[in-house]
Amino acid sequence: MQPARTPALMFLSTFLVIAGCSSPGHFEPQQPEQGQSVLYLYRPKADNPGMQPLRLSYPDVQVDGHSVGQLKFNSHFPVSLNPGKHSVRITGLSKAADWEPRDIEQSVTVKPGEVKYLKLDVRYNLNEMNLGQPKASYLIYLTPMRAEDAVYEIRDTDPVQ
Repeated sequence: MQPARTPALMFLSTFLVIAGCSSPGHFEPQQPEQGQSVLYLYRPKADNPGMQPLRLSYPDVQVDGHSVGQLKFNSHFPVSLNPGKHSVRITGLSKAADWEPRDIEQSVTVKPGEVKYLKLDVRYNLNEMNLGQPKASYLIYLTPMRAEDAVYEIRDTDPVQ
C-alpha cells in the first residue's frame, strides 16, 4: 500500500512547489478624481543581480515642500495632485527619512485626469568603487517614466501603506 501513496505525495509536493513560486504581481494605477492628477513614485530593486544598494535607507518625498511619504526599497505610492507644475524633492533632510545621499529635485507638470510616474533608481557606481574604498559610491536618479514601462516595474514592488 505504501507505493500507491508515493505518487500522490509526489504530485502534491510538486503542486505545492509550483504554487509557491512567485509570479509577477498585478498593478492597476489609481485613476485621478475629477479635476485631479495622480503622480506615482516608485523605487524598484536595482537591476544588477544580488547587489541592492541603500536597501535599508529611505528618503522622504516632498511635493511642493510638504512630505507625502517615505519611499522605501522596492515600494511605490500614489500622490493626488492639483493640475499644474509641482516640485518633487527626494531628501534625507527630514526627521522622517533615513537617507544620506544629497537631495534630488525635479519639476513635474500634470494635467487634469493625467497619471504620471517618477522612478527613484538607486545603483552602485561600479566605475568609481575600488577595493579598500571606505564608502560605496552610488548612482541615484529620479526619472520620469512612460506609463507602458512603469506599470511593469511597479507590479513587482510593494504598495506603501
